[in-house]
Amino acid sequence: MHPDLAQRSKSSGCPRRYTTGATTTTDLYIRQERFHEVFAADVPRDVAELMAVTQRPVTSDALEDEATRAAWRTTPSWTMIALQVLAVPAASMRFMAERATSHAVEVDASHAVTVSQPDAVAQLIDRAARATAR
Repeated sequence: MHPDLAQRSKSSGCPRRYTTGATTTTDLYIRQERFHEVFAADVPRDVAELMAVTQRPVTSDALEDEATRAAWRTTPSWTMIALQVLAVPAASMRFMAERATSHAVEVDASHAVTVSQPDAVAQLIDRAARATAR
Protein backbone atom coordinates (compact mmCIF):
# COMPACT_ATOMS: atom_id res chain seq x y z
CA MET A 1 0.00 0.00 0.00
CA HIS A 2 1.29 3.47 -0.88
CA PRO A 3 2.69 5.24 2.26
CA ASP A 4 0.41 8.29 1.82
CA LEU A 5 -2.63 6.05 1.51
CA ALA A 6 -1.55 4.00 4.52
CA GLN A 7 -1.21 7.16 6.62
CA ARG A 8 -4.54 8.52 5.40
CA SER A 9 -6.15 5.14 6.15
CA LYS A 10 -4.92 5.25 9.73
CA SER A 11 -6.63 8.58 10.37
CA SER A 12 -9.88 7.90 8.49
CA GLY A 13 -10.12 4.11 8.49
CA CYS A 14 -11.63 1.80 11.04
CA PRO A 15 -10.31 -1.78 10.74
CA ARG A 16 -12.19 -4.68 12.36
CA ARG A 17 -10.68 -8.15 12.53
CA TYR A 18 -12.88 -11.20 12.46
CA THR A 19 -12.50 -14.95 12.20
CA THR A 20 -14.59 -17.43 10.25
CA GLY A 21 -13.46 -20.99 10.72
CA ALA A 22 -9.68 -21.07 10.42
CA THR A 23 -9.48 -17.76 8.52
CA THR A 24 -8.88 -14.38 10.12
CA THR A 25 -9.24 -11.27 8.03
CA THR A 26 -9.78 -7.55 8.48
CA ASP A 27 -12.75 -5.54 7.28
CA LEU A 28 -12.03 -1.88 6.57
CA TYR A 29 -14.61 0.84 7.19
CA ILE A 30 -14.37 4.60 6.91
CA ARG A 31 -14.89 6.26 10.29
CA GLN A 32 -18.43 7.61 10.32
CA GLU A 33 -17.34 11.04 11.58
CA ARG A 34 -14.92 11.35 8.61
CA PHE A 35 -17.09 9.73 5.93
CA HIS A 36 -18.51 12.94 4.42
CA GLU A 37 -15.09 14.57 4.13
CA VAL A 38 -13.17 11.49 2.99
CA PHE A 39 -15.62 9.63 0.77
CA ALA A 40 -18.57 11.81 -0.19
CA ALA A 41 -17.64 15.50 0.05
CA ASP A 42 -19.88 16.42 -2.91
CA VAL A 43 -22.95 14.67 -1.48
CA PRO A 44 -25.41 16.45 0.85
CA ARG A 45 -24.42 15.90 4.49
CA ASP A 46 -27.62 14.03 5.42
CA VAL A 47 -27.13 11.61 2.51
CA ALA A 48 -23.46 11.10 3.44
CA GLU A 49 -24.48 10.39 7.05
CA LEU A 50 -26.87 7.68 5.85
CA MET A 51 -24.14 6.28 3.60
CA ALA A 52 -21.74 6.25 6.57
CA VAL A 53 -23.98 4.20 8.83
CA THR A 54 -24.93 1.74 6.07
CA GLN A 55 -21.49 1.35 4.45
CA ARG A 56 -20.30 -2.11 3.53
CA PRO A 57 -16.69 -2.88 4.38
CA VAL A 58 -13.91 -3.79 2.02
CA THR A 59 -11.77 -6.68 3.15
CA SER A 60 -8.10 -5.86 3.51
CA ASP A 61 -7.39 -8.87 1.26
CA ALA A 62 -8.96 -6.99 -1.66
CA LEU A 63 -6.31 -4.30 -1.30
CA GLU A 64 -3.38 -6.62 -0.64
CA ASP A 65 -3.89 -9.73 -2.81
CA GLU A 66 -2.25 -9.90 -6.22
CA ALA A 67 -4.44 -10.31 -9.26
CA THR A 68 -3.79 -13.54 -11.13
CA ARG A 69 -5.21 -12.32 -14.47
CA ALA A 70 -5.94 -8.93 -15.96
CA ALA A 71 -9.26 -8.86 -17.82
CA TRP A 72 -8.37 -5.49 -19.32
CA ARG A 73 -5.81 -7.20 -21.54
CA THR A 74 -8.59 -8.80 -23.61
CA THR A 75 -11.84 -7.04 -22.65
CA PRO A 76 -12.75 -3.47 -23.63
CA SER A 77 -13.17 -1.21 -20.62
CA TRP A 78 -14.56 2.17 -19.63
CA THR A 79 -13.26 4.15 -16.68
CA MET A 80 -14.69 7.08 -14.77
CA ILE A 81 -11.94 9.10 -13.13
CA ALA A 82 -13.42 11.02 -10.23
CA LEU A 83 -11.07 13.92 -9.58
CA GLN A 84 -11.98 14.44 -5.89
CA VAL A 85 -11.23 10.86 -4.81
CA LEU A 86 -8.82 11.02 -1.87
CA ALA A 87 -7.79 7.36 -1.73
CA VAL A 88 -6.42 7.08 -5.28
CA PRO A 89 -4.78 10.08 -6.99
CA ALA A 90 -6.23 11.02 -10.38
CA ALA A 91 -2.79 10.51 -11.94
CA SER A 92 -2.86 6.88 -10.77
CA MET A 93 -6.36 6.38 -12.15
CA ARG A 94 -5.25 7.89 -15.47
CA PHE A 95 -2.23 5.59 -15.58
CA MET A 96 -4.39 2.51 -14.96
CA ALA A 97 -6.93 3.61 -17.58
CA GLU A 98 -4.20 4.25 -20.16
CA ARG A 99 -2.50 0.94 -19.43
CA ALA A 100 -5.82 -0.83 -19.99
CA THR A 101 -6.53 1.24 -23.11
CA SER A 102 -9.75 2.11 -21.35
CA HIS A 103 -12.21 4.70 -22.61
CA ALA A 104 -11.77 7.25 -19.82
CA VAL A 105 -14.05 10.07 -18.71
CA GLU A 106 -13.05 12.56 -16.02
CA VAL A 107 -15.59 14.14 -13.67
CA ASP A 108 -15.18 16.58 -10.81
CA ALA A 109 -16.60 14.26 -8.17
CA SER A 110 -15.77 12.38 -4.98
CA HIS A 111 -15.58 8.61 -4.57
CA ALA A 112 -19.38 8.71 -4.21
CA VAL A 113 -19.77 9.73 -7.87
CA THR A 114 -22.67 7.31 -8.36
CA VAL A 115 -24.63 9.35 -5.82
CA SER A 116 -23.39 12.85 -6.63
CA GLN A 117 -23.42 12.54 -10.43
CA PRO A 118 -25.66 9.61 -11.39
CA ASP A 119 -26.33 11.02 -14.88
CA ALA A 120 -22.61 11.05 -15.75
CA VAL A 121 -22.29 7.47 -14.50
CA ALA A 122 -25.37 6.36 -16.46
CA GLN A 123 -24.03 7.99 -19.64
CA LEU A 124 -20.73 6.15 -19.32
CA ILE A 125 -22.50 2.83 -18.75
CA ASP A 126 -24.76 3.51 -21.71
CA ARG A 127 -21.78 4.28 -23.96
CA ALA A 128 -20.04 1.08 -22.86
CA ALA A 129 -23.18 -1.00 -23.40
CA ARG A 130 -23.81 0.45 -26.88
CA ALA A 131 -20.17 -0.03 -27.90
CA THR A 132 -20.16 -3.69 -26.88
CA ALA A 133 -23.70 -4.70 -27.91
CA ARG A 134 -23.79 -7.50 -30.45
